[in-house]
Amino acid sequence: MSTRLSKTYFLEALNAQMWKASNILIWGSIFFMIFISILDFLLIEDKYIILTFLNGCTLILIATSNYLLTKILKKPTLILHIVLVLLSFLFLYSMSLTGAMGYYLYLSLICLAFIAFNSIAVWTLGNAVFQCFVLSILLITMDYFKVLHFSELEHYGVYTTLAVVAFSITFPSLKMLSLVDDLKEFYRLKQEKKEVSRLNLSLQKENDIQKQKLNRYENSAKVFRHDLKNKLGSIESLIELIELEDQYHLLPGQNDYLDMIKNSLVEASGEHTFFKTFMEEAEEQIVLNKSMVDLHELVKNSRLKLFEKTSSQNIKLDIDLKAANSLIYVDQNLANSAIYNLMNYAIRFSRNNDTLMITSRNTQDVIMLEIVNTMTGLPMAQLESYFKNLSYYQLEDKQNNKGLGLSIAKNNIELLDGHLRYSSSTTLGFEFLIEFPQNANLN
Repeated sequence: MSTRLSKTYFLEALNAQMWKASNILIWGSIFFMIFISILDFLLIEDKYIILTFLNGCTLILIATSNYLLTKILKKPTLILHIVLVLLSFLFLYSMSLTGAMGYYLYLSLICLAFIAFNSIAVWTLGNAVFQCFVLSILLITMDYFKVLHFSELEHYGVYTTLAVVAFSITFPSLKMLSLVDDLKEFYRLKQEKKEVSRLNLSLQKENDIQKQKLNRYENSAKVFRHDLKNKLGSIESLIELIELEDQYHLLPGQNDYLDMIKNSLVEASGEHTFFKTFMEEAEEQIVLNKSMVDLHELVKNSRLKLFEKTSSQNIKLDIDLKAANSLIYVDQNLANSAIYNLMNYAIRFSRNNDTLMITSRNTQDVIMLEIVNTMTGLPMAQLESYFKNLSYYQLEDKQNNKGLGLSIAKNNIELLDGHLRYSSSTTLGFEFLIEFPQNANLN
């Protein structure tokens, strides 16, 4: 990733650093002068009042300049020049009022002031040279007007002070180089953070997509597992019927159980249903293989598959298929699974010796199929709990998967543009009402 700073970003960051350094120096100068007043009181008692007055006036000038100029200046350079000039003048003038101890004290303070400003302030080499020049002019001027005597200052280290001040003018260049490196590093980290945030957002979106796919595959697995269980159960029932007859001879009018077993095994393989979902060429959305299917045939096929259950419970199926037009345009596998599951659960909800009435009729462009038991019922809340969304069923949780077949049936019917209604009562029985649309042009 490129770490080259844009001009706009660099100028904004540099300006922010300037004001930050300026605030440090201004408040540092104020506390520094308070500390100097304490030293004056301890070291120079006879001139304490005058020095305190000078310090107070300088503090007022610094505070006033900072308050007024901050509002109108874009850069704090002028404020820093004013503060350092005031400090230099104060230290030199205070030096003229004191003895030998004051010379050492204030020359040291001049060195500290220039080192602090040139180390902390964000300004150019020219600004530092200008301040060094101003200090020299102040010394010459005060010596000219006999306020200070340069010849006396020579004995107290004025040349050392000027050497330290001159050396400190190199600090701003080093400060600027360090600051540019810091800004580059900060800018690089900022760009990396943006890139990481963008990648994180992209990964979250991809994760959501994968979760949706996984949820769809899990639902398909639940449907397939349930259908496979039903189909294997049908095979087991058909085998038991063959074993009861002790031999297999296909007679005219007799149901061909072996052929039904073979068809069930093909359906149970999942080659054209569940496993197709995981092929590389599989589409993201469910593709329905629709064709004209006879609803009455679906009911009859499901009755044969459930023959063993109805026989063992002595449940009578009163089938009265009156619909003149029983053809519907649906996916045969989904429709067959829906009808089978509804009839299977209707038998489960029924008691021994009950009668299940299965009727069909045409109403305008709709064919209606009713599965009714008027003898045995269950609470509506219990029946409603079976029709929860497929996503709530867990493959591993056998205890809470009760009613999965009803949820699959409802889901399949809605996928085929049909509609399932149901009602139940403990005293009046229960009813499933299935509606499929019919196209008059396909009659």
